[in-house]
Amino acid sequence: MLLLYTGCAPGGVGNARTSQQGASATTAQAASYSVDRPEQLPAALKLQLRQHRGYLFSPMRIDGRDAGMFMFDTGSNLNVISTGVAGRLGLPTAGSSKATGVGGTQAFKFRSAKSLAFGGLGVAGDKLAAISMHGMSNALGTSVSGLIGIRALGDLPFTLDYTDSSLTIYRRDTFLPPQDTPGFAARFDFGLPVIAAEVGNGHKVWLILDSGADNELTLPLRCLEDWPDIVSVAGSGAGASSGIGGSVASTRTWLGSLKVFGLTLQNTPVTFEKAPAAFARQPRPIGRIGGALLKDFRLTIDSQRGRIWAKWLPGEGSE
Repeated sequence: MLLLYTGCAPGGVGNARTSQQGASATTAQAASYSVDRPEQLPAALKLQLRQHRGYLFSPMRIDGRDAGMFMFDTGSNLNVISTGVAGRLGLPTAGSSKATGVGGTQAFKFRSAKSLAFGGLGVAGDKLAAISMHGMSNALGTSVSGLIGIRALGDLPFTLDYTDSSLTIYRRDTFLPPQDTPGFAARFDFGLPVIAAEVGNGHKVWLILDSGADNELTLPLRCLEDWPDIVSVAGSGAGASSGIGGSVASTRTWLGSLKVFGLTLQNTPVTFEKAPAAFARQPRPIGRIGGALLKDFRLTIDSQRGRIWAKWLPGEGSE
């Protein structure tokens, strides 16, 4: 889910309690390691996640207390906790701010925490954005109590692998890129991973890797207006995309051609919607790759090097 905070990133966390078919709630593991002490990490620390309807979750601990299941979201540069869970844990208020999502801007209050941990790993951030998660819970058919934003991992390299629902964190001083996987230059706008791509006949776009979004591909509406030839079917249906800040009208159809990560994909499902204000004025359109397409890749991301390695594994993502 696109959730963009443009102030000084304070860190934070959230949680998600899932259904029995997906990631059932269990007791979170106490932290044995921390991203704040990277020299004490093993060379590779593999954290087992749980997959539910294409989303990845982990049990979380806040200040040493079980806080349910959290969604790992590379499309958020904030850690989020639902207002209800924040109240249950008695987390103190620590200021207020605004964040940009799919539907616009939403005000929120920060809640302060002394420690955040999942899968035995203490993560970065001592503040969490307290936001209502009812809309996401209704969309997923399960109770979602927050998000683990990408900045929770600090600047450590990591691999996100849908084939076995895992997240592997690497110690920087011993990290070696995967030898069997091509690497690509990437941007990190507001901390979010962004990759170059082409749609249609050579039209260039940027795509945020957003594991918190369910669509295969989302592009700004201006792409359809300026380049009507990029779709293989001229508008198959209208609807609405929902997220932080509300909902926005959308058009769903199929893209004729998408070139990304060295691959050319034909007839990829695509949703066109009005771009969030933070991206609307960019000279090159900025869209998102959601979990429905990311699950076909094993992704290794290194923000400090500005590189993403992507291995194409179609049909191997687990459920």
